[in-house]
Amino acid sequence: MEKVLTLLIAVVLDVLFGEPPRFIHPTVWFGKIVELVDRRYVRKNCRCDFFVGTLLAIGLVIFALSLAHVKWLEFYLLFTSISIRSMIDHAKRTIKDGKILREEVQKIVSRDTSKLNDNQLSSAVIESIAENFVDGVFAPLFYYTLFGVPGAMIYRAINTCDAMIGYRTRRYEYFGKFCARLDDILNFIPARLSVLLFLLLRPSALKVIKRYRKIKLNGGYSISAMAGVLNVTLIKPGQYEVRAGRLPELNDIERAIKVYIRLSMIAVTIYTLINLPVGSIMYLPNLGFISGIELCSTPMR
Repeated sequence: MEKVLTLLIAVVLDVLFGEPPRFIHPTVWFGKIVELVDRRYVRKNCRCDFFVGTLLAIGLVIFALSLAHVKWLEFYLLFTSISIRSMIDHAKRTIKDGKILREEVQKIVSRDTSKLNDNQLSSAVIESIAENFVDGVFAPLFYYTLFGVPGAMIYRAINTCDAMIGYRTRRYEYFGKFCARLDDILNFIPARLSVLLFLLLRPSALKVIKRYRKIKLNGGYSISAMAGVLNVTLIKPGQYEVRAGRLPELNDIERAIKVYIRLSMIAVTIYTLINLPVGSIMYLPNLGFISGIELCSTPMR
């Protein structure tokens, strides 16, 4: 039961407060370590770059494990490893007075937004929401369920590292390769399992998922699933198009946020039930879980 209480307290804290202050945020600490090594390490050759990048990833894992073994910090550490509220806040800030704010979109996507039109900007935000459901909600809870707080913290450390240096550019091709591959491995199962939750909202999205899931190794699953649920076409210019309907507009960002909230509710409910001690489930009232599914099954308008 302690594991369930830790999960529920972490989720409540996230919903109420979002991200904690940066100076006490473990994810920020991970990012500072990556930034420090990235800035000070002078690139030499592919072997040296790969070796140093590998040591960086291993160092982050060790640091994450050391934090996770502070017993009285468990609920706080799990709270910092999930990001339901922060994604919602970031997505909402991209819209103001009926217009999409290019500079706010740039804060949550890696692509260059300077030449994107409004439909493409809307697509970028929706894709970010879809991928963050896996990175910020489903996967951390998945690894918490399997390995406790250490699992969630290691996932968050590697995911942060990948977000900063896991690019196929001249500077990061080898330096970030180990971290990027490790992140791919960690997301492989969660990305595919998360599709089941999207299908609870709209089973017909399976057709879109089957057709477009391979646009990205892991991200393609949640992106195509979100496109199928919303019935919109998501586009990354020069990279891919997930054709599931009309081009996205501003109101589709708001629809995607609602889907994200519903998916998060289902994920928390499922992982809470999974983490309950054997024999406890029979004593639970059915109303909470059933009403949650009914709410999440409301047709998308």
